[in-house]
Amino acid sequence: MAHNYIVPAHVFDLILYADVGKLQQLNEQELRQILPCLVRMGLCAPADDSNKWKSERKTLLQMLSSIDLVNGLVALLSVDFNTIRIDAKKEKQLRAKVGGSNATESVLVSQLDHGIALEFERSDPVRKLRLVLSELLFVMAQIQEPRSDFYFKNCELFDCEVYLDEVIDVIVIAQAELPALLPMCDVVEALLHMTNGMRVMSRLIANAPYTFNEGSVTLTTCSGMFSNSNK
Repeated sequence: MAHNYIVPAHVFDLILYADVGKLQQLNEQELRQILPCLVRMGLCAPADDSNKWKSERKTLLQMLSSIDLVNGLVALLSVDFNTIRIDAKKEKQLRAKVGGSNATESVLVSQLDHGIALEFERSDPVRKLRLVLSELLFVMAQIQEPRSDFYFKNCELFDCEVYLDEVIDVIVIAQAELPALLPMCDVVEALLHMTNGMRVMSRLIANAPYTFNEGSVTLTTCSGMFSNSNK
């Protein structure tokens, strides 16, 4: 199946309004684009305790039960995010130090025995989260440093089509579970400086449609900054 990372408007609308009946009518590729959000909707404690949502949630879980990829997302959601949060905060502090964003040491990830893409493939859900967060926090720190040129990071992990779907899943879940550590506006800005960032961003916002305005403001602001830097 060909990969498509641009989420159609009708898919965005269905997830925004949680229209479970019409979500069932989406094709396999369209469902794949919003699968992380659907799994969280099905498994996490709902804010809506109405009988209507209880019925729709049951329908959603039945739909998800037939999709093999759901198991991997359930495993990601089962990670101890408190431990991840603590280490990610330490990583962020490390990157914020003078020259810290250029440091090779990392709190989240120990020394890699292989390239990051191969390491990602061989890792369990916890380590996959740590690998992706380490890359993201590195870029978030780099773009805060004063520089005369536009910073861009060619990241092997984000450049590999084989792993990109799973990398996006990790980012979507990490941002949803750690919103204070990973504000949507900061993540969107960082993705603009990374390989396949726009494609990742499209899926990220589709899986958190309530952040659409926040992401749009960030894009507009960054667009103005890029235009000024090219003058």
